[in-house]
Amino acid sequence: MLRRALVVSAVVLVLAGCQKSERAAGEEAAVSTDMLEAPAADAAATPGGAPASSAPAVLQPLLAYEHAYTLELPARRVSAVAKAHETRCVQAGPAQCQVVGSTSRSVGRDQTESELELRAAPAWLARFRGGLEADVESAGGRLVEADTESEDLTRAIVDTEAHLRAKRALRGRLEALLASRPGKLQELLEVERELARVQGEIDSAESQLAVMRTRVATSKLTIRYRSASVLAPDGAWSPVADAAGGFARNMAAAFAALLTVVSFLLPWVLVGAPLAWLARRALIRRKRRGPPATRPPEES
Repeated sequence: MLRRALVVSAVVLVLAGCQKSERAAGEEAAVSTDMLEAPAADAAATPGGAPASSAPAVLQPLLAYEHAYTLELPARRVSAVAKAHETRCVQAGPAQCQVVGSTSRSVGRDQTESELELRAAPAWLARFRGGLEADVESAGGRLVEADTESEDLTRAIVDTEAHLRAKRALRGRLEALLASRPGKLQELLEVERELARVQGEIDSAESQLAVMRTRVATSKLTIRYRSASVLAPDGAWSPVADAAGGFARNMAAAFAALLTVVSFLLPWVLVGAPLAWLARRALIRRKRRGPPATRPPEES
């Protein structure tokens, strides 16, 4: 009984230490993020702009950038320009640029759309964006829209790192407790389950942290290519063009309906026509033979 009480007390002490570590990590994360919110002017406490020795260091904001461009090009050049940009990213190598997604669709000869999604290093992406407008102009198109957005991931990264430090400390205590092997089998199993749960939380937090750091280290670029004829403003003769297009569609729809009716009737015609011909031929033969001869009545 005394030994079991000692094991339970050890587990309680480990969990209490975990809670203290998590609270300390949370306070540390709060202090770190509060540094970001302090104005930069507070860092200069001495004349001449020299920072005071007691002033806390200001962390660099961790921003994830996303860029979006919309390009208008001649229909025959949409696919070629999109392919050239994709090839340029592939040739730069995965360390500089990666193709996340690429789509292309066409409706007839005058309506073509493509979309290219890249994730690249900021330096390479800055050079690529610098020559993007020149590429479009040389292809006979123009830049329609450009948009840049950013998301501040500083607080999320700092909080996740503090959470990881606390969980790793708890994992070390549980491993040490498990290595000493006190208590019975049931108590050891409880420690192992707690260790497995903590390890799962550590793996999940490490994955989230890796994703956020990747978003900060690289930038996302989405380019939409579309043909100029689709976006051209309607002219005075646009109703006539729409009517002509509607006439062709209506004729095609009527012809399709006619083919559908023929496909339903054709089997009946193939079966019924021979039967009707045989019935008509039998009727003609019967008429040629005439009515059957009647016997005269017998005399009484």
